[in-house]
Amino acid sequence: MISVRSWVLINNAVERSAVCKIYILMPFFKKKTTTKTFDDFPPIGGLMVSKMVVDKMIKPRFMYREKRTRPEDSGWRIFTGQETDDYLNDPGNSGIYNPSTILTIDPSLETILLKGVGSVYERADDKSEWYKVTDYKLEDDFMVTHRLTEKWTIRINNLFERKIEEGGDLLYTTGDKSVRLTIWNDADKSKEQLYQEHNNLINNRDQTRASTVDIFDFSDATVFRTGYLIKETGGSKSYDVIYGFSMIDNQVIQMALYFDAPGDRGWAIETWKDIRPV
Repeated sequence: MISVRSWVLINNAVERSAVCKIYILMPFFKKKTTTKTFDDFPPIGGLMVSKMVVDKMIKPRFMYREKRTRPEDSGWRIFTGQETDDYLNDPGNSGIYNPSTILTIDPSLETILLKGVGSVYERADDKSEWYKVTDYKLEDDFMVTHRLTEKWTIRINNLFERKIEEGGDLLYTTGDKSVRLTIWNDADKSKEQLYQEHNNLINNRDQTRASTVDIFDFSDATVFRTGYLIKETGGSKSYDVIYGFSMIDNQVIQMALYFDAPGDRGWAIETWKDIRPV
């Protein structure tokens, strides 16, 4: 063991020779950084993405969500904007990826990926904000008429996915807009009687669960229509719902029209009116 006196002599000698200096090194701690993994992102399905994004790490600048072709498909198609027609025509230049993979490359897509079928977004460069495109026509974007029963039809955009739920309700949805339908037979009751009953239910509903925001009446000579608007919350998401009733003699169609964006209120009302007797 070197004594204190010996240590001082050695240290002085080193300083005089100017060969080197002895430092007492303090522990060095690097600042911890956390990288978001997006592993908890909702399971919306796979994304079809240009390999320029994944292989060359070029951030996307154009994306749209079309009607999915299979259950595991989200419908999202994502591009850099630098692809040529020849590049796009080669199936090998695109791949199917988990949302977490693409979000790690470009986290700015996190909110957009939750938008519904029919959504189209673009941006000018990597640092600019995404904006909604309204003049890009998707292949499946057209109106269709479906027969609901022998007495009712609905006119709705073909982009909506249609399925029968476990409880028997019919659901149309794009993800951010949905229509849920139930049909009730009520023999021996006229549409006037049914209208009065449902109007009473609306005017006397329990406001402690959700306050009525608005009340509607779109009755005409053929169909009586009454309903109301409330706001609901599911998980971390809030949305508007119109609960509507369309009535003819002996039958009622009860519907719930859900929409995330307040600007889609007009869509909900027009869809309601497009449920008509044959």
